[in-house]
Amino acid sequence: MANIASISVTNFRNLTGIDCEFSPGFNLLTGENGAGKTSLLEAIYFLGNLKSFRSQTHHDLIAQNQACAVVRASVSAENASFFMAVERCKERVRLKVDLEDIQSAGAFVAHLPVLSLHAQSDDLILGGPEFRRKFLDRTAFYLFPEFATIFSQFSRVLKQRNAALKNGQSTLAWDGLFIQYSTLLTEQRLAALDYIAAILPGVLLSLSPYLLLQVEYHQGFRAQGSLADSLARHAARERELGQTLSGPHRADLILSVNGFGVKSTASRGQIKIILLALYLSVAGVWRDVSNKNAILLFDDFISELDNRHASLLWDFLSHFGHQAFFSATDRNPLAHPFDAKFSLSAGKITSML
Repeated sequence: MANIASISVTNFRNLTGIDCEFSPGFNLLTGENGAGKTSLLEAIYFLGNLKSFRSQTHHDLIAQNQACAVVRASVSAENASFFMAVERCKERVRLKVDLEDIQSAGAFVAHLPVLSLHAQSDDLILGGPEFRRKFLDRTAFYLFPEFATIFSQFSRVLKQRNAALKNGQSTLAWDGLFIQYSTLLTEQRLAALDYIAAILPGVLLSLSPYLLLQVEYHQGFRAQGSLADSLARHAARERELGQTLSGPHRADLILSVNGFGVKSTASRGQIKIILLALYLSVAGVWRDVSNKNAILLFDDFISELDNRHASLLWDFLSHFGHQAFFSATDRNPLAHPFDAKFSLSAGKITSML
């Protein structure tokens, strides 16, 4: 089981200098608001994603009046241990695994899958289709070695086709490639969704036995025809707007619970349970199919569950076998036996257990 054995964080938000060792089991971060709990979880997330779960710009991650933020970690895996480091400066980023400089972001994050549930996680359900596409694409990234190349080629061809449309040029030179990579991308997304669908009912049954979640993939054009037919049908409108109107870049996951759309009918509590089920299903798929154990982060998330569902989640996680990090304020403690506890105050950390 992969886990973060220790971490060092320098000039990352309000964390000026943190060094600590973690348990491979459940780790609890406590402290008042603004103490640095979320920042530490964000640093872990950044190590596995090279982006933040609460900011769109990396400038926000660098401490005030500092040139760079640095996150280093020692990772223990089943057969080997290794060292990861990311230095994020305002104009550049440097990545290292052990002593090797890594040039590709994809090659770097492939070493450490990290999943996070936080205040913005509701976007997966309540936000636009782009959030659900990213969710499915990230699932596929850790399942299929060729996915990153397919996605990159699709994005390149889409950009070129859109440029031709904006310039009033013919798209014939790009249509064949666009259909080719659209087909490959759709096949991998559907394969990833099949893996999720196989494990999701069991996960949901453990978390909330009365919820029945259905997940369907909308491929970005009418199911009755082909992508080529859709491109031909919308050709005039595409020239008018200067953009491609059909394809995987307009795909979506359609979520329904007990036969009704999740967005319009699910309660806030049900949305939290559905999010948990989806993310934990992805973690289970990565583990079972790709032998990759994701690090799980819960940023003040469990406190939003009622006692019954929180108890069901603890029971599930206790048998799941993944390293997990939880944050909670001192005023709203989590009632669970943790393997390690840490107190944060003014960006400093102290081990309590």
